[in-house]
Amino acid sequence: MSSDKSKVIGYFAKKSRIDVICVEKDACLIAGSESSMRKYLTEIDQDKNFSIGKVRFGDILKAMELGARYAFDKESYSRFYPLGIKNKLMLAEAEFNEEEGKKFFTVQIG
Repeated sequence: MSSDKSKVIGYFAKKSRIDVICVEKDACLIAGSESSMRKYLTEIDQDKNFSIGKVRFGDILKAMELGARYAFDKESYSRFYPLGIKNKLMLAEAEFNEEEGKKFFTVQIG
């Protein structure tokens, strides 16, 4: 699992150290690319004062073990899902349909 922990899953955005961009009832948004995150941010929050950074599997796993929820887009979940299954997480296959408003899939463990 140690090599899995360092794998980049996607990108998150934050306004400050403790103020991350969330959707769907306080689920931290993870986008598959930096450009996707910028697109989502223009839809979600008109404030331009944010920074975007990479997030790795190990960081997500550690936060989830503490109760965090994550909302993945299709690209980021396609990276997270196989690693999660490999590491014995009980995960569902996601259904995405942007036309029906299903851009994100929310995951919480425990």
